[in-house]
Amino acid sequence: MGQLAKQSALYGNLIFVCSSFTIIFPFYPGIADSKGIDLWLVGLIFSMNPIIKLFVTPFLGKLMFKVGRKTIVISSTVLTGLSMLVLGPIEYCDRTTVISISILSRLLSGVASACAFISITSIFVTDYPDKVVTMIGRMEAFIGIGYTLGPLIGMSMHGIKIVGTLVLFGSLILVFAPIAWKMLGTFRELKIANSKINSLPILFKPRIFFTMLMGTTYLFSYGFLGTILETHLKNFSLNTVYISLCFGLQSAFFLCTSIVTGIFLKNVNERVFLIIGLGFLAIGYSMLGPWTAIFPNKLWIVIFSLPIISIGQNFICIFNIPYMQKSIVIDYGYVRDDILDDYICSYLITFNSIGEVIGPIYAGFVSNFLGIEACCAIAFGATGFYFLAYVIGSGILWDLLKRRKAEIIPTQDVEDNNQSSKR
Repeated sequence: MGQLAKQSALYGNLIFVCSSFTIIFPFYPGIADSKGIDLWLVGLIFSMNPIIKLFVTPFLGKLMFKVGRKTIVISSTVLTGLSMLVLGPIEYCDRTTVISISILSRLLSGVASACAFISITSIFVTDYPDKVVTMIGRMEAFIGIGYTLGPLIGMSMHGIKIVGTLVLFGSLILVFAPIAWKMLGTFRELKIANSKINSLPILFKPRIFFTMLMGTTYLFSYGFLGTILETHLKNFSLNTVYISLCFGLQSAFFLCTSIVTGIFLKNVNERVFLIIGLGFLAIGYSMLGPWTAIFPNKLWIVIFSLPIISIGQNFICIFNIPYMQKSIVIDYGYVRDDILDDYICSYLITFNSIGEVIGPIYAGFVSNFLGIEACCAIAFGATGFYFLAYVIGSGILWDLLKRRKAEIIPTQDVEDNNQSSKR
Protein backbone atom coordinates (compact mmCIF):
# COMPACT_ATOMS: atom_id res chain seq x y z
CA MET A 1 0.00 0.00 0.00
CA GLY A 2 1.15 3.53 -0.76
CA GLN A 3 1.50 6.56 1.52
CA LEU A 4 -2.06 7.75 0.79
CA ALA A 5 -3.63 4.48 1.96
CA LYS A 6 -1.31 4.28 4.97
CA GLN A 7 -2.00 7.82 6.14
CA SER A 8 -5.74 7.42 5.47
CA ALA A 9 -5.84 4.39 7.77
CA LEU A 10 -4.00 6.31 10.49
CA TYR A 11 -6.29 9.32 10.15
CA GLY A 12 -9.36 7.07 10.16
CA ASN A 13 -8.13 5.46 13.36
CA LEU A 14 -7.70 8.87 14.99
CA ILE A 15 -11.21 9.89 13.97
CA PHE A 16 -12.75 6.76 15.51
CA VAL A 17 -10.71 6.95 18.73
CA CYS A 18 -11.41 10.65 19.30
CA SER A 19 -15.07 10.60 18.33
CA SER A 20 -15.62 7.69 20.75
CA PHE A 21 -14.26 9.97 23.48
CA THR A 22 -16.64 12.88 22.81
CA ILE A 23 -19.71 10.93 21.63
CA ILE A 24 -20.84 10.53 25.25
CA PHE A 25 -20.38 14.18 26.25
CA PRO A 26 -23.84 15.40 25.11
CA PHE A 27 -25.84 12.71 26.92
CA TYR A 28 -23.77 10.98 29.61
CA PRO A 29 -24.03 13.63 32.38
CA GLY A 30 -27.82 13.69 31.84
CA ILE A 31 -28.09 9.89 32.01
CA ALA A 32 -25.87 9.87 35.10
CA ASP A 33 -28.07 12.49 36.77
CA SER A 34 -31.22 10.46 36.03
CA LYS A 35 -29.57 7.44 37.69
CA GLY A 36 -28.62 9.49 40.77
CA ILE A 37 -24.89 9.68 39.99
CA ASP A 38 -23.29 12.88 41.32
CA LEU A 39 -21.25 15.19 39.10
CA TRP A 40 -18.05 14.49 41.05
CA LEU A 41 -18.48 10.77 40.28
CA VAL A 42 -19.05 11.59 36.59
CA GLY A 43 -15.73 13.41 36.65
CA LEU A 44 -14.08 10.38 38.27
CA ILE A 45 -15.56 8.03 35.63
CA PHE A 46 -14.33 10.29 32.83
CA SER A 47 -10.90 10.11 34.46
CA MET A 48 -10.77 6.31 34.16
CA ASN A 49 -9.70 6.73 30.53
CA PRO A 50 -6.51 8.70 31.25
CA ILE A 51 -5.81 6.83 34.51
CA ILE A 52 -5.40 3.54 32.69
CA LYS A 53 -3.54 5.36 29.90
CA LEU A 54 -1.14 6.72 32.51
CA PHE A 55 -0.24 3.21 33.68
CA VAL A 56 -0.21 1.57 30.25
CA THR A 57 1.84 4.12 28.27
CA PRO A 58 5.27 3.46 29.87
CA PHE A 59 5.02 -0.21 28.83
CA LEU A 60 3.67 0.45 25.34
CA GLY A 61 6.91 2.03 24.14
CA LYS A 62 8.86 -1.18 24.83
CA LEU A 63 6.02 -3.39 23.57
CA MET A 64 5.88 -1.41 20.35
CA PHE A 65 9.49 -2.33 19.57
CA LYS A 66 8.64 -6.04 20.00
CA VAL A 67 5.27 -6.41 18.25
CA GLY A 68 5.52 -3.49 15.82
CA ARG A 69 3.71 -0.17 15.53
CA LYS A 70 1.12 -1.61 13.13
CA THR A 71 -0.13 -4.10 15.73
CA ILE A 72 -0.48 -1.33 18.33
CA VAL A 73 -2.46 0.84 15.90
CA ILE A 74 -4.95 -1.95 15.09
CA SER A 75 -5.27 -2.88 18.77
CA SER A 76 -6.45 0.66 19.43
CA THR A 77 -9.16 0.28 16.76
CA VAL A 78 -10.49 -3.00 18.18
CA LEU A 79 -10.51 -1.74 21.79
CA THR A 80 -12.31 1.45 20.77
CA GLY A 81 -15.09 -0.56 19.12
CA LEU A 82 -15.46 -2.76 22.19
CA SER A 83 -15.65 0.28 24.49
CA MET A 84 -18.70 1.51 22.55
CA LEU A 85 -20.47 -1.87 22.59
CA VAL A 86 -19.97 -2.24 26.34
CA LEU A 87 -21.63 1.12 27.02
CA GLY A 88 -24.61 0.41 24.73
CA PRO A 89 -27.29 -0.64 27.28
CA ILE A 90 -26.60 2.25 29.66
CA GLU A 91 -30.18 3.60 29.45
CA TYR A 92 -31.72 0.36 30.71
CA CYS A 93 -29.44 -0.40 33.65
CA ASP A 94 -29.66 0.49 37.32
CA ARG A 95 -27.25 2.86 39.03
CA THR A 96 -24.69 0.24 40.07
CA THR A 97 -24.61 -1.39 36.64
CA VAL A 98 -24.29 2.00 34.90
CA ILE A 99 -21.26 2.83 37.05
CA SER A 100 -19.71 -0.60 36.39
CA ILE A 101 -20.11 -0.62 32.59
CA SER A 102 -19.06 3.04 32.43
CA ILE A 103 -15.79 2.25 34.21
CA LEU A 104 -15.18 -0.80 31.98
CA SER A 105 -15.90 1.24 28.84
CA ARG A 106 -13.54 4.01 29.92
CA LEU A 107 -10.80 1.51 30.78
CA LEU A 108 -11.04 -0.06 27.30
CA SER A 109 -11.11 3.41 25.78
CA GLY A 110 -8.06 4.42 27.81
CA VAL A 111 -5.94 1.51 26.58
CA ALA A 112 -7.20 2.19 23.03
CA SER A 113 -6.25 5.86 23.10
CA ALA A 114 -2.84 5.07 24.63
CA CYS A 115 -2.16 2.61 21.81
CA ALA A 116 -3.36 5.05 19.16
CA PHE A 117 -1.53 8.16 20.30
CA ILE A 118 1.83 6.61 21.14
CA SER A 119 1.99 4.57 17.91
CA ILE A 120 0.66 7.19 15.50
CA THR A 121 2.68 10.01 17.06
CA SER A 122 5.79 7.83 16.80
CA ILE A 123 5.05 7.08 13.15
CA PHE A 124 4.60 10.74 12.21
CA VAL A 125 7.63 11.93 14.17
CA THR A 126 10.10 9.23 13.09
CA ASP A 127 8.88 8.40 9.56
CA TYR A 128 8.50 12.05 8.51
CA PRO A 129 11.41 13.81 10.29
CA ASP A 130 11.49 16.77 7.89
CA LYS A 131 7.74 17.41 8.10
CA VAL A 132 7.03 17.02 11.80
CA VAL A 133 5.00 20.24 12.23
CA THR A 134 3.01 19.49 9.07
CA MET A 135 2.29 15.90 10.10
CA ILE A 136 1.42 16.81 13.69
CA GLY A 137 -0.80 19.58 12.31
CA ARG A 138 -2.62 17.08 10.09
CA MET A 139 -2.83 14.66 12.99
CA GLU A 140 -4.43 17.30 15.18
CA ALA A 141 -6.77 18.26 12.33
CA PHE A 142 -8.12 14.71 12.18
CA ILE A 143 -8.27 14.56 15.96
CA GLY A 144 -10.38 17.72 15.67
CA ILE A 145 -12.62 15.97 13.12
CA GLY A 146 -13.07 13.09 15.54
CA TYR A 147 -13.87 15.39 18.44
CA THR A 148 -16.32 17.28 16.20
CA LEU A 149 -18.09 14.17 14.90
CA GLY A 150 -18.48 12.68 18.38
CA PRO A 151 -21.14 15.09 19.66
CA LEU A 152 -22.88 15.10 16.27
CA ILE A 153 -23.07 11.29 16.29
CA GLY A 154 -24.34 11.52 19.85
CA MET A 155 -27.21 13.67 18.61
CA SER A 156 -28.47 10.70 16.55
CA MET A 157 -29.65 9.11 19.80
CA HIS A 158 -32.85 11.12 19.30
CA GLY A 159 -33.58 8.92 16.27
CA ILE A 160 -32.24 5.46 17.16
CA LYS A 161 -31.73 5.79 20.93
CA ILE A 162 -28.44 5.62 22.78
CA VAL A 163 -28.11 1.84 22.52
CA GLY A 164 -28.62 1.95 18.74
CA THR A 165 -26.10 4.76 18.32
CA LEU A 166 -23.36 3.08 20.38
CA VAL A 167 -23.88 -0.44 18.99
CA LEU A 168 -23.92 0.79 15.39
CA PHE A 169 -20.86 2.98 15.92
CA GLY A 170 -18.94 0.28 17.78
CA SER A 171 -19.70 -2.29 15.09
CA LEU A 172 -18.54 0.10 12.36
CA ILE A 173 -15.20 0.58 14.16
CA LEU A 174 -14.67 -3.18 14.46
CA VAL A 175 -15.36 -3.64 10.73
CA PHE A 176 -12.76 -0.94 10.00
CA ALA A 177 -9.99 -2.84 11.86
CA PRO A 178 -9.16 -5.53 9.22
CA ILE A 179 -9.48 -2.94 6.44
CA ALA A 180 -7.00 -0.67 8.23
CA TRP A 181 -4.58 -3.58 8.70
CA LYS A 182 -4.43 -4.07 4.94
CA MET A 183 -4.15 -0.33 4.22
CA LEU A 184 -1.26 0.22 6.64
CA GLY A 185 1.14 -2.07 4.80
CA THR A 186 4.62 -1.93 6.36
CA PHE A 187 6.57 0.77 8.18
CA ARG A 188 10.26 1.54 7.93
CA GLU A 189 12.64 0.07 10.49
CA LEU A 190 13.54 2.45 13.30
CA LYS A 191 17.12 3.73 13.22
CA ILE A 192 18.55 3.39 16.70
CA ALA A 193 22.13 4.49 17.38
CA ASN A 194 22.09 3.81 21.12
CA SER A 195 19.40 1.46 22.46
CA LYS A 196 20.74 1.66 26.04
CA ILE A 197 20.43 5.42 26.45
CA ASN A 198 19.02 6.47 29.85
CA SER A 199 15.91 8.54 29.19
CA LEU A 200 15.27 9.87 32.72
CA PRO A 201 18.04 12.52 32.63
CA ILE A 202 16.48 13.76 29.37
CA LEU A 203 13.05 14.07 30.98
CA PHE A 204 14.37 16.21 33.85
CA LYS A 205 16.21 18.71 31.68
CA PRO A 206 14.42 21.98 32.63
CA ARG A 207 13.35 22.97 29.11
CA ILE A 208 12.10 19.45 28.37
CA PHE A 209 10.31 18.99 31.69
CA PHE A 210 8.52 22.34 31.57
CA THR A 211 7.41 21.62 28.00
CA MET A 212 6.18 18.14 28.98
CA LEU A 213 3.89 19.91 31.45
CA MET A 214 2.36 21.65 28.44
CA GLY A 215 0.86 18.28 27.54
CA THR A 216 -0.65 18.05 31.01
CA THR A 217 -2.18 21.50 30.57
CA TYR A 218 -3.45 20.61 27.08
CA LEU A 219 -5.46 17.51 28.04
CA PHE A 220 -6.50 18.95 31.39
CA SER A 221 -8.58 21.35 29.31
CA TYR A 222 -10.36 18.53 27.46
CA GLY A 223 -11.31 16.63 30.60
CA PHE A 224 -12.28 19.89 32.27
CA LEU A 225 -14.62 20.93 29.44
CA GLY A 226 -16.09 17.46 28.97
CA THR A 227 -17.13 17.29 32.63
CA ILE A 228 -18.72 20.70 33.18
CA LEU A 229 -19.77 22.12 29.80
CA GLU A 230 -23.10 20.30 29.40
CA THR A 231 -24.20 21.13 32.95
CA HIS A 232 -22.95 24.71 32.54
CA LEU A 233 -24.88 25.27 29.31
CA LYS A 234 -28.02 23.74 30.78
CA ASN A 235 -27.90 26.49 33.39
CA PHE A 236 -28.45 28.86 30.45
CA SER A 237 -31.51 26.76 29.40
CA LEU A 238 -29.92 25.24 26.28
CA ASN A 239 -31.35 21.91 25.09
CA THR A 240 -29.31 18.83 24.15
CA VAL A 241 -29.16 19.66 20.42
CA TYR A 242 -27.66 23.11 20.99
CA ILE A 243 -25.30 21.72 23.62
CA SER A 244 -24.05 19.17 21.07
CA LEU A 245 -23.55 22.00 18.59
CA CYS A 246 -21.46 23.90 21.15
CA PHE A 247 -19.21 20.86 21.59
CA GLY A 248 -19.07 20.63 17.80
CA LEU A 249 -18.15 24.34 17.54
CA GLN A 250 -15.23 23.91 19.89
CA SER A 251 -13.94 20.85 18.06
CA ALA A 252 -14.51 22.38 14.61
CA PHE A 253 -12.53 25.46 15.54
CA PHE A 254 -9.74 23.20 16.78
CA LEU A 255 -9.83 21.45 13.40
CA CYS A 256 -9.63 24.70 11.44
CA THR A 257 -6.82 26.04 13.61
CA SER A 258 -4.89 22.77 13.14
CA ILE A 259 -5.13 23.05 9.36
CA VAL A 260 -4.05 26.70 9.33
CA THR A 261 -1.19 26.05 11.77
CA GLY A 262 0.12 23.07 9.80
CA ILE A 263 0.15 25.09 6.56
CA PHE A 264 1.27 28.58 7.58
CA LEU A 265 3.21 28.21 10.84
CA LYS A 266 5.80 25.57 9.91
CA ASN A 267 8.92 27.72 10.47
CA VAL A 268 7.99 29.76 13.53
CA ASN A 269 9.58 29.86 16.99
CA GLU A 270 7.78 26.92 18.63
CA ARG A 271 8.47 28.07 22.18
CA VAL A 272 6.87 31.47 21.56
CA PHE A 273 3.70 29.84 20.25
CA LEU A 274 3.59 27.49 23.23
CA ILE A 275 3.54 30.56 25.47
CA ILE A 276 0.87 32.19 23.31
CA GLY A 277 -1.18 29.00 23.59
CA LEU A 278 -1.02 29.14 27.38
CA GLY A 279 -2.22 32.73 27.27
CA PHE A 280 -5.24 31.77 25.16
CA LEU A 281 -6.12 28.95 27.57
CA ALA A 282 -5.99 31.27 30.57
CA ILE A 283 -8.21 33.86 28.86
CA GLY A 284 -10.61 31.12 27.73
CA TYR A 285 -11.04 29.79 31.29
CA SER A 286 -11.81 33.26 32.62
CA MET A 287 -14.56 33.62 29.97
CA LEU A 288 -15.94 30.09 30.39
CA GLY A 289 -17.18 30.72 33.95
CA PRO A 290 -17.56 33.51 33.18
CA TRP A 291 -15.54 35.18 35.93
CA THR A 292 -17.98 37.97 36.73
CA ALA A 293 -15.24 40.18 38.16
CA ILE A 294 -14.17 40.66 34.51
CA PHE A 295 -17.03 39.53 32.23
CA PRO A 296 -20.85 39.73 32.37
CA ASN A 297 -22.66 36.46 33.06
CA LYS A 298 -23.88 36.02 29.47
CA LEU A 299 -24.26 32.93 27.30
CA TRP A 300 -22.38 34.50 24.38
CA ILE A 301 -19.32 35.00 26.61
CA VAL A 302 -19.33 31.29 27.49
CA ILE A 303 -19.74 30.25 23.84
CA PHE A 304 -17.02 32.67 22.69
CA SER A 305 -14.63 31.09 25.22
CA LEU A 306 -14.74 27.78 23.32
CA PRO A 307 -12.81 28.89 20.19
CA ILE A 308 -10.39 30.82 22.43
CA ILE A 309 -9.65 27.61 24.34
CA SER A 310 -9.36 25.72 21.02
CA ILE A 311 -6.60 28.04 19.79
CA GLY A 312 -4.67 27.55 23.02
CA GLN A 313 -5.07 23.77 22.86
CA ASN A 314 -3.94 23.72 19.25
CA PHE A 315 -0.77 25.76 19.69
CA ILE A 316 0.28 23.72 22.71
CA CYS A 317 -0.36 20.38 21.05
CA ILE A 318 1.27 21.08 17.69
CA PHE A 319 4.44 22.84 18.83
CA ASN A 320 5.52 20.91 21.93
CA ILE A 321 7.09 17.88 20.19
CA PRO A 322 8.97 19.89 17.51
CA TYR A 323 10.34 22.22 20.18
CA MET A 324 11.55 19.35 22.38
CA GLN A 325 13.14 17.60 19.37
CA LYS A 326 15.19 20.72 18.67
CA SER A 327 15.93 21.58 22.29
CA ILE A 328 17.29 18.14 23.15
CA VAL A 329 19.85 18.46 20.33
CA ILE A 330 20.62 22.20 20.36
CA ASP A 331 20.41 22.96 24.09
CA TYR A 332 21.56 19.64 25.58
CA GLY A 333 23.89 18.22 22.92
CA TYR A 334 22.23 14.86 22.23
CA VAL A 335 22.57 13.23 18.80
CA ARG A 336 19.31 12.94 16.86
CA ASP A 337 18.00 9.36 17.14
CA ASP A 338 14.66 7.60 16.54
CA ILE A 339 14.73 6.19 20.07
CA LEU A 340 15.00 9.73 21.48
CA ASP A 341 11.92 10.71 19.49
CA ASP A 342 10.07 7.67 20.84
CA TYR A 343 11.11 8.54 24.40
CA ILE A 344 9.75 12.05 23.90
CA CYS A 345 6.46 10.70 22.51
CA SER A 346 6.11 8.16 25.32
CA TYR A 347 6.79 10.66 28.09
CA LEU A 348 4.51 13.22 26.48
CA ILE A 349 1.58 10.77 26.28
CA THR A 350 2.16 10.05 29.98
CA PHE A 351 2.12 13.74 30.89
CA ASN A 352 -0.96 14.19 28.70
CA SER A 353 -2.66 11.41 30.65
CA ILE A 354 -1.93 13.18 33.92
CA GLY A 355 -3.83 16.19 32.59
CA GLU A 356 -6.72 13.97 31.50
CA VAL A 357 -6.88 12.51 35.00
CA ILE A 358 -6.74 15.83 36.82
CA GLY A 359 -9.15 17.70 34.50
CA PRO A 360 -12.38 15.75 35.09
CA ILE A 361 -11.69 15.13 38.78
CA TYR A 362 -10.91 18.79 39.39
CA ALA A 363 -13.94 19.96 37.40
CA GLY A 364 -16.30 17.50 39.09
CA PHE A 365 -15.21 18.15 42.68
CA VAL A 366 -14.60 21.88 42.58
CA SER A 367 -17.69 22.76 40.54
CA ASN A 368 -19.78 20.52 42.80
CA PHE A 369 -18.65 22.27 45.99
CA LEU A 370 -17.69 25.81 44.89
CA GLY A 371 -19.66 26.30 41.68
CA ILE A 372 -18.64 26.51 38.03
CA GLU A 373 -17.57 30.17 38.11
CA ALA A 374 -15.11 29.55 40.95
CA CYS A 375 -13.91 26.38 39.24
CA CYS A 376 -13.08 28.29 36.04
CA ALA A 377 -11.55 31.22 37.92
CA ILE A 378 -9.17 28.89 39.78
CA ALA A 379 -8.23 27.22 36.48
CA PHE A 380 -7.53 30.68 35.06
CA GLY A 381 -5.25 31.52 38.01
CA ALA A 382 -3.39 28.20 37.87
CA THR A 383 -2.81 28.52 34.11
CA GLY A 384 -1.59 32.08 34.57
CA PHE A 385 0.86 30.92 37.23
CA TYR A 386 2.16 28.19 34.92
CA PHE A 387 2.46 30.77 32.15
CA LEU A 388 4.93 32.73 34.29
CA ALA A 389 6.72 29.56 35.42
CA TYR A 390 7.18 28.43 31.82
CA VAL A 391 8.55 31.78 30.72
CA ILE A 392 11.20 31.43 33.44
CA GLY A 393 11.76 27.65 33.36
CA SER A 394 11.95 27.26 29.58
CA GLY A 395 14.85 29.72 29.44
CA ILE A 396 13.27 32.04 26.88
CA LEU A 397 14.19 35.15 28.86
CA TRP A 398 17.78 33.93 29.21
CA ASP A 399 17.96 33.23 25.47
CA LEU A 400 16.60 36.68 24.66
CA LEU A 401 19.22 38.27 26.93
CA LYS A 402 22.02 36.24 25.31
CA ARG A 403 20.78 37.20 21.85
CA ARG A 404 20.58 40.84 22.86
CA LYS A 405 24.11 40.69 24.30
CA ALA A 406 25.37 39.02 21.12
CA GLU A 407 23.86 41.86 19.08
CA ILE A 408 25.38 44.56 21.31
CA ILE A 409 28.96 43.22 21.25
CA PRO A 410 29.42 43.40 17.45
CA THR A 411 27.95 46.90 17.49
CA GLN A 412 30.49 47.97 20.12
CA ASP A 413 33.31 46.39 18.08
CA VAL A 414 32.25 48.36 15.00
CA GLU A 415 32.16 51.60 17.01
CA ASP A 416 35.65 50.87 18.44
CA ASN A 417 37.02 50.20 14.95
CA ASN A 418 35.49 53.44 13.66
CA GLN A 419 37.08 55.41 16.48
CA SER A 420 40.46 53.74 15.84
CA SER A 421 40.31 54.57 12.13
CA LYS A 422 39.58 58.21 12.95
CA ARG A 423 42.69 58.38 15.10
